[in-house]
Amino acid sequence: MIQDDLLELNKENVQMIDGQYEYKGYEHIGNNNTKSDKTESVGEMLAMKNGEVMDFNKLIIKSVPLAKNKTYEVQLLFLKDNTIGYTFKYKARLKNGLFLLDNFTSDCDEIPYLFGGCRNFRSRIGLTQDYNLLIQDYYDNSGAFLLFFWSGYTINYAEKYKRIN
Repeated sequence: MIQDDLLELNKENVQMIDGQYEYKGYEHIGNNNTKSDKTESVGEMLAMKNGEVMDFNKLIIKSVPLAKNKTYEVQLLFLKDNTIGYTFKYKARLKNGLFLLDNFTSDCDEIPYLFGGCRNFRSRIGLTQDYNLLIQDYYDNSGAFLLFFWSGYTINYAEKYKRIN
């Protein structure tokens, strides 16, 4: 889906993700690898429930290596007019050239695999070939069976954000 524009991060170049980015996306790539006019903010892509995280204009990312191999702390600072509004920290693992954020969520309805299902969500962040930020989201609702009619789905999409400096 994003392999053609991915700059693979590794232990030697991982600090390249540190920097400032625009808060609103400039390119959305949908589930079937098609570009869309619909773009989302960083807060929307990371599925943050707090509505206050939608009104920012800049994002700063700082990554700090942890003692465990390929494990990092990724700090996201949301700014409006150069004033920090929110700071979020995630543990992340470097995998396949992207940071796999520790923001996994799972919600289950009814009796999973029979009447409802479980929705799973996870994000990965990385860089494009032009050093812009890339956020990829993965949603999976593969547990909905609904009386012998399979109704699960998997969605995989990405958003790109321009680097400011």
